[in-house]
Amino acid sequence: MTFCAGYVDAYTFIVRGNTLVAGQAGNVVFLSVELIQNNVSDVRDKLLTLIAFIMGVFLLTIYKEKLRIVKKSILSLIPLAILSIIIGFVPQTVDNIYLVPPLAFCMGLVTTAFGEVSGIAYNNAFMTGNIKRTMLAFGDYFRTKHTPFLREGFIFVSLLSSFVLGVPIMMSIFYLSMLFA
Repeated sequence: MTFCAGYVDAYTFIVRGNTLVAGQAGNVVFLSVELIQNNVSDVRDKLLTLIAFIMGVFLLTIYKEKLRIVKKSILSLIPLAILSIIIGFVPQTVDNIYLVPPLAFCMGLVTTAFGEVSGIAYNNAFMTGNIKRTMLAFGDYFRTKHTPFLREGFIFVSLLSSFVLGVPIMMSIFYLSMLFA
């Protein structure tokens, strides 16, 4: 999931108007800059993306038991997979407003459905909290020598690495596609 978040954020940032669909803290910063610079269309895109992400989190929280996503988080990937396939065929000339907010909604669903790995809570879309948790786990291990902390630290390293790998892979695909365009 962290790979997916890094990949999709890289895609929307590079190709779709410098907007992040998973990293909403970044969107709030970008939104503030756009407001100050009076870029109305960019404000619209980032605000609708933020609202769409919020709605994805909110609606899944309300309906996850009815949709049986509590035990089958993988089901939350279906809308994202379908939308990603569709977007693959949409020309870059299509306005970002039709693609980025729906992607953000799907990332809100996925972020809400996937929040734990091996019994350890994590966030699949945001790096800051995961970096903090990594350093806390390693710090606790060095302080106490308890191996569960070391294991937790390595789990977070793998999550962070997965997120980071999503970005260059997306960029490689993007630049390769430009060679053949």
